[in-house]
Amino acid sequence: MRLGGRLLPWLFLWMLVPEAFAEPDIDVSFDGSRLEFRLDAVVPAPPPKVDAVVHDYSRLDRVLPLVVESRSLGEVGDGVERVATRLRGCVLFVCREVDHVFDVRARPGRWSSGITVPELSRVRRGHMSWLIEEHGGDGVRSRLQLYGYLEPDFAVPRLLGPALVRVWVRSELEKSVGRIEEAALALGDARAMAVEVR
Repeated sequence: MRLGGRLLPWLFLWMLVPEAFAEPDIDVSFDGSRLEFRLDAVVPAPPPKVDAVVHDYSRLDRVLPLVVESRSLGEVGDGVERVATRLRGCVLFVCREVDHVFDVRARPGRWSSGITVPELSRVRRGHMSWLIEEHGGDGVRSRLQLYGYLEPDFAVPRLLGPALVRVWVRSELEKSVGRIEEAALALGDARAMAVEVR
C-alpha cells in the first residue's frame, strides 16, 4: 500500500473531528508581580462529568498539577463555598509551597467564579472565572473556558524571570486539560462499578 493510501483514513478522521487534534488555546502573562492566564479547551468528556471533577474540592490534586492538597471549609454565604488549597510549584531548582484560600460560587452551565481570601492566603489578590458547556452538540465533549489573575504576596526570584514563569504556567494549564479528561472519564467508570456492586 502506498503512503497516500495509509494517510487517507487519518486525514478523513481529522476532517470529521478536528477538535480531537486541537491544542488548548492558552495565554499567560506575568510581569513579576501579577500572573494573568486564559484557557480555552475542548475536553472529550460530557459536561456533567467535567463539572463534577472540577468542583470536587477534596480532590483538586487529580486535575490541577499545582495542587497538592485541597478541602472545603464549608459555606460562607448564599451559594458560596470556601475552599482551601496548598499549591506547590517548581521552576528549575526553585520550589515553593503556598496556601491559597478562595470563595467559590459554582453555577453549572454558567460562569462560575473563585475569589481569593487574602487574609488566609499567601496571595494578595486573585480572581478566576470558568465556564463548562457542551461542545459539538453530541453531549460527549465539553468546552472549558477559564481566565483569571493571581498576585502572590512573595517575590519571584530574579533568576527565574517572567519568561520562565510564563512557560511553566502554560505547561501546567496544558497538563490540567488532560488530567480533567482522565478524571472525568474515570468518574463514569467508578460510578458504573458502584452500581454493579450494589
